[in-house]
Amino acid sequence: MMKLLILLLLLVSTAYSKLPKCTDEINAIRSRYANELSVANMNKLVHNPKLEKKILEKLESSRGCPDESVEYEDGFIFGLNVKNSKGLVFHVASIAGSVEVACLETKCEKTGELISAVVVDMG
Repeated sequence: MMKLLILLLLLVSTAYSKLPKCTDEINAIRSRYANELSVANMNKLVHNPKLEKKILEKLESSRGCPDESVEYEDGFIFGLNVKNSKGLVFHVASIAGSVEVACLETKCEKTGELISAVVVDMG
């Protein structure tokens, strides 16, 4: 199980460095999780660029510089400032009914830090 977690963290880190591949990387995480734990109804996530607006709206509340967090809101899971986040890996990998995802990278104007965010529907 520990090896799986390390692999998942590496994959999530890679996902954010190449946003066009973010959906594929998250799907790979979910596939490994489903195989490891014999989850039969794990859906493949589809990128929905309209969900990026939800991420931007969520980032507004922290003025674009959120702390690392995983939050549930209105049927979605938001991962904010989530590079290498164990919490996000668990939430994204464990919601079998999810079908849509969007990823976004922004820059915190205050610190210059790159902010990675993801939103997944809860199915």
